[in-house]
Amino acid sequence: MDIILLPIFLFILGTIIGSFLNVVILRYEPGRPFMGAQLFGHSHCPKCGRALQWYELIPVVSYLIQLGRCRGCGKPISFQYPTVEILGGIIVASFPFFGLATLPSVLWISAILILLTVSFIDLRHLVIPDGANILLLIIGVALTVIDYLGISGSFSVIKGSFLGGYAYIFSFTENVLIAHIAAAILLGAIFSLIIILTKGKAMGWGDAKLAAIIGLMLGWPDAILALMIAFIVGAAAGISLMATGVKKMKDALPFGPFISVGVVTVIFFGYEIMSAYFKFLNLLA
Repeated sequence: MDIILLPIFLFILGTIIGSFLNVVILRYEPGRPFMGAQLFGHSHCPKCGRALQWYELIPVVSYLIQLGRCRGCGKPISFQYPTVEILGGIIVASFPFFGLATLPSVLWISAILILLTVSFIDLRHLVIPDGANILLLIIGVALTVIDYLGISGSFSVIKGSFLGGYAYIFSFTENVLIAHIAAAILLGAIFSLIIILTKGKAMGWGDAKLAAIIGLMLGWPDAILALMIAFIVGAAAGISLMATGVKKMKDALPFGPFISVGVVTVIFFGYEIMSAYFKFLNLLA
């Protein structure tokens, strides 16, 4: 396929996947299966209940043509619809970054799409579905096994780390299996300790499960950088929301989206961040 047409095709495919993820997000109810029977049924306007026609379901395009309003009742359509669709398009269009047609690339793209879904569900319900964590755990185990076996196209803790050669500096072992398991245990322990010390007020066990799975998925030291970014971005967002009066000190703030931001940032910009960090240290020296 033409080098120009490929990203366009992948983006369109991603928006279609994003449209499906919107269904998962909007129809999910805490306590019910992550992808259960609620996913079936005709799409309808959440305001007036009118069944939507096929031409009202074209990702992004339908939202723009309808000016973000329902054709039936005229009430605003949530901006979440085009946001998730566009993000889905961007994620799938990044396929070439991982190397096309390889099992690890499919797994990483799938993981990021699930994290996108988890983030919006957490924003809506302050909960991370166990079903989503189970799917991510399966992917994490698969990526760990792939790394351990050294299958071409995988991202091992040293040679294929998203931190590139900087992984050598921070790694304590060259055993990929130990590195992945150690990262999972450490991240899970850190979040569990926070939950215990704050009596569940700072975050929930869904966050701890997700953090441990992310540790397994990324391995050491990538997972540590993802954790640091998550806490930095989360703290900045929390301070900003309180400063603007949107949130109060005691208000809950979903942490799933920040974990997702940390993971995606490391995947796409981990090497650049480490490079900038060491250049900064050289300037101070």
